[in-house]
Amino acid sequence: MPRKPDRRPPHNRPTGDRLAWAICGFLLLAVGIIYAQTLRHQLLDYDDNEYVYANPHVRAGLSDQGVQWALTSGPYGEWYPLAMLSHMLDCQIYGTRPWGHHLTNVLLHAATSIALFLVWRSYTNELWPSAFVAAVFAVHPQHVESVAWVSERRDVLSGLLFVLTLGAWLGYQRHGRRLPRYLLAAALFALGLMAKPMIVTLPGVLLILDFWPLARLGGAVDVPPWTKTVERPSVARLLWEKLPLAGLAAAACWITLVTHVQLHAPLPWGERIANAAVSCVTYLVQFVYPAQLAVFYPMPPGGEAGWKVAAALAMLLAVSAAVIVWRRRCPYLPVGWFWYLGMLVPVLGLVTVSEHVMADRYMYLPGIGLYIAIAWGATRLASGWAEGRWMLATCGGLLIVGFAACAAWQSSVWQTDETLWRHALAVTHDRPGRAELGVADALAHQKRFDEAIPHYRRAQEYPSDSAPYNNLGSVYAQQGKLMEAVAEFRRAVEIEPSSFRAHANLAAALAQQHRFGEAMDEFQRALEIDEGNVPAHLGVAHLLRQAGKIEQARREFQRAVEIDPGSFAARHDLALTLCQLGRLDEAIPQFAGALAADPRSTLAHANMAQALATLGRYDEAIAHCRRALEIDPKNAAVRSQLDRLLHGPGGEAGSKAE
Repeated sequence: MPRKPDRRPPHNRPTGDRLAWAICGFLLLAVGIIYAQTLRHQLLDYDDNEYVYANPHVRAGLSDQGVQWALTSGPYGEWYPLAMLSHMLDCQIYGTRPWGHHLTNVLLHAATSIALFLVWRSYTNELWPSAFVAAVFAVHPQHVESVAWVSERRDVLSGLLFVLTLGAWLGYQRHGRRLPRYLLAAALFALGLMAKPMIVTLPGVLLILDFWPLARLGGAVDVPPWTKTVERPSVARLLWEKLPLAGLAAAACWITLVTHVQLHAPLPWGERIANAAVSCVTYLVQFVYPAQLAVFYPMPPGGEAGWKVAAALAMLLAVSAAVIVWRRRCPYLPVGWFWYLGMLVPVLGLVTVSEHVMADRYMYLPGIGLYIAIAWGATRLASGWAEGRWMLATCGGLLIVGFAACAAWQSSVWQTDETLWRHALAVTHDRPGRAELGVADALAHQKRFDEAIPHYRRAQEYPSDSAPYNNLGSVYAQQGKLMEAVAEFRRAVEIEPSSFRAHANLAAALAQQHRFGEAMDEFQRALEIDEGNVPAHLGVAHLLRQAGKIEQARREFQRAVEIDPGSFAARHDLALTLCQLGRLDEAIPQFAGALAADPRSTLAHANMAQALATLGRYDEAIAHCRRALEIDPKNAAVRSQLDRLLHGPGGEAGSKAE
């Protein structure tokens, strides 16, 4: 039988396949070398607490209650269900050990880099420019925030789904436009929106890809050979086929606007447009020269300078006009440029939800457009030189190595809260308020209070919310300086009356001063603002128990356990309250829950032993006493309790270790 000719495109033949595998291996290795250090990094108090280790729904792993919470709510009330489910899965596998959560981020970023190479190669039929695009994506320092920060699982997960959607869309275009392929692309897009809605601009990206490289729109000259047989549909049809995807994007936009908390009063439209223009140019500068990257870029006092806004607008308009003029001969230039600008639109501050003007993580997907424009522009430019190919390879290689070195250093900044915020303070020294607060919080969590207080005072010179006062009040409370703490908390409540933390902290300080009536009022205000605030429920419960209202206290403790089943304090205090009510059989499971949260609590072991002994379960009680002594051999109260238990059922059951 005669052998059939190989009709596969050149890049799919054996040599191309081997090179493609080698490039995929290089991308995996590069990501691993840069980000392996993050496996030794901590989880941060900057959002990692709300998204992972202090979130009861996430910390409990995958559960019916957690899945329901992820699908209907989320941290800060924001809707990122797929990202939150991935965090839950990590907790199911790794617990709250940081290395596992970091590993997932690194693997997702590596997978996105490899997928980007394979998908873009399929779009363009060009190996080395596609490899360059993927390599810069893998190693650029602007992407460190998305990978090294566990809370930004949203970026790496939505990024992977975005690239896979592009791949599925290409399959739909090249293989008969069948409904199952369209549904696959739509499903991947919907999942990506559930990870992070920033990819709402994907229908627009698909439309510019119709111009190049798909060559379904316009008269671009430099197009892949395989597209010459592609059908050229009408503009109306091009728009119509993307309408369902646009509908998904519109739904995601609506959910985002409804669920995202408006943290600050919106700026006037003139200031928003000015900030957007300057941010677009600043991202370009940081792409070329990725120094001075920070976790937080605050609004400049008084807004952006007029000359800077005018220069930014002039540059953006000039580049946009130039790429439009060159659209036929260099179609990759408008595609890359408008990919960049279009994907940035949702995060340019036109809808204000926070006090920062820009963030490195926002460049995770928009930057791909710049890489495409540079890769194809440089390739076409060098093709006219005799030694252009080797010069291009050398320059590209040096650029990638340089970016990788910068990214490795930038990754080290994310090691701890202190290293992160000290670097931010050094970078944003001209507007240091938020960075001063971050450094102060990091020091306070290490109990380095004397070092933290001056940073809190400096942060109060640039007030944007109640945090500098509220957090300084917490430091004073831990130092036993209750009068100073109350003064700071009251100032925090004045600045931000809607802060449940400020009300709860003020209530706790008042309670320590035995001003129980005022404390109860503040706890109730905290619960009116956030009914799910566990510390406020615990505070109310303790005040009720102190007033002798034991059953009411039990209900508050029970509510706290329902909100956070993994809370040691809620479980243990509920168990003690049930013991006071004589409901020992109900108390035992709560003690067990407390010990599951903190297996090394001698207090919980001792109180569990007492409850078991009262029920006549002496062997179990003795086992808990012995476990407590293994943890704390010098605990005289537990040793005395064990001695009494060892005398047998006739002896006293044990003294209360509360």
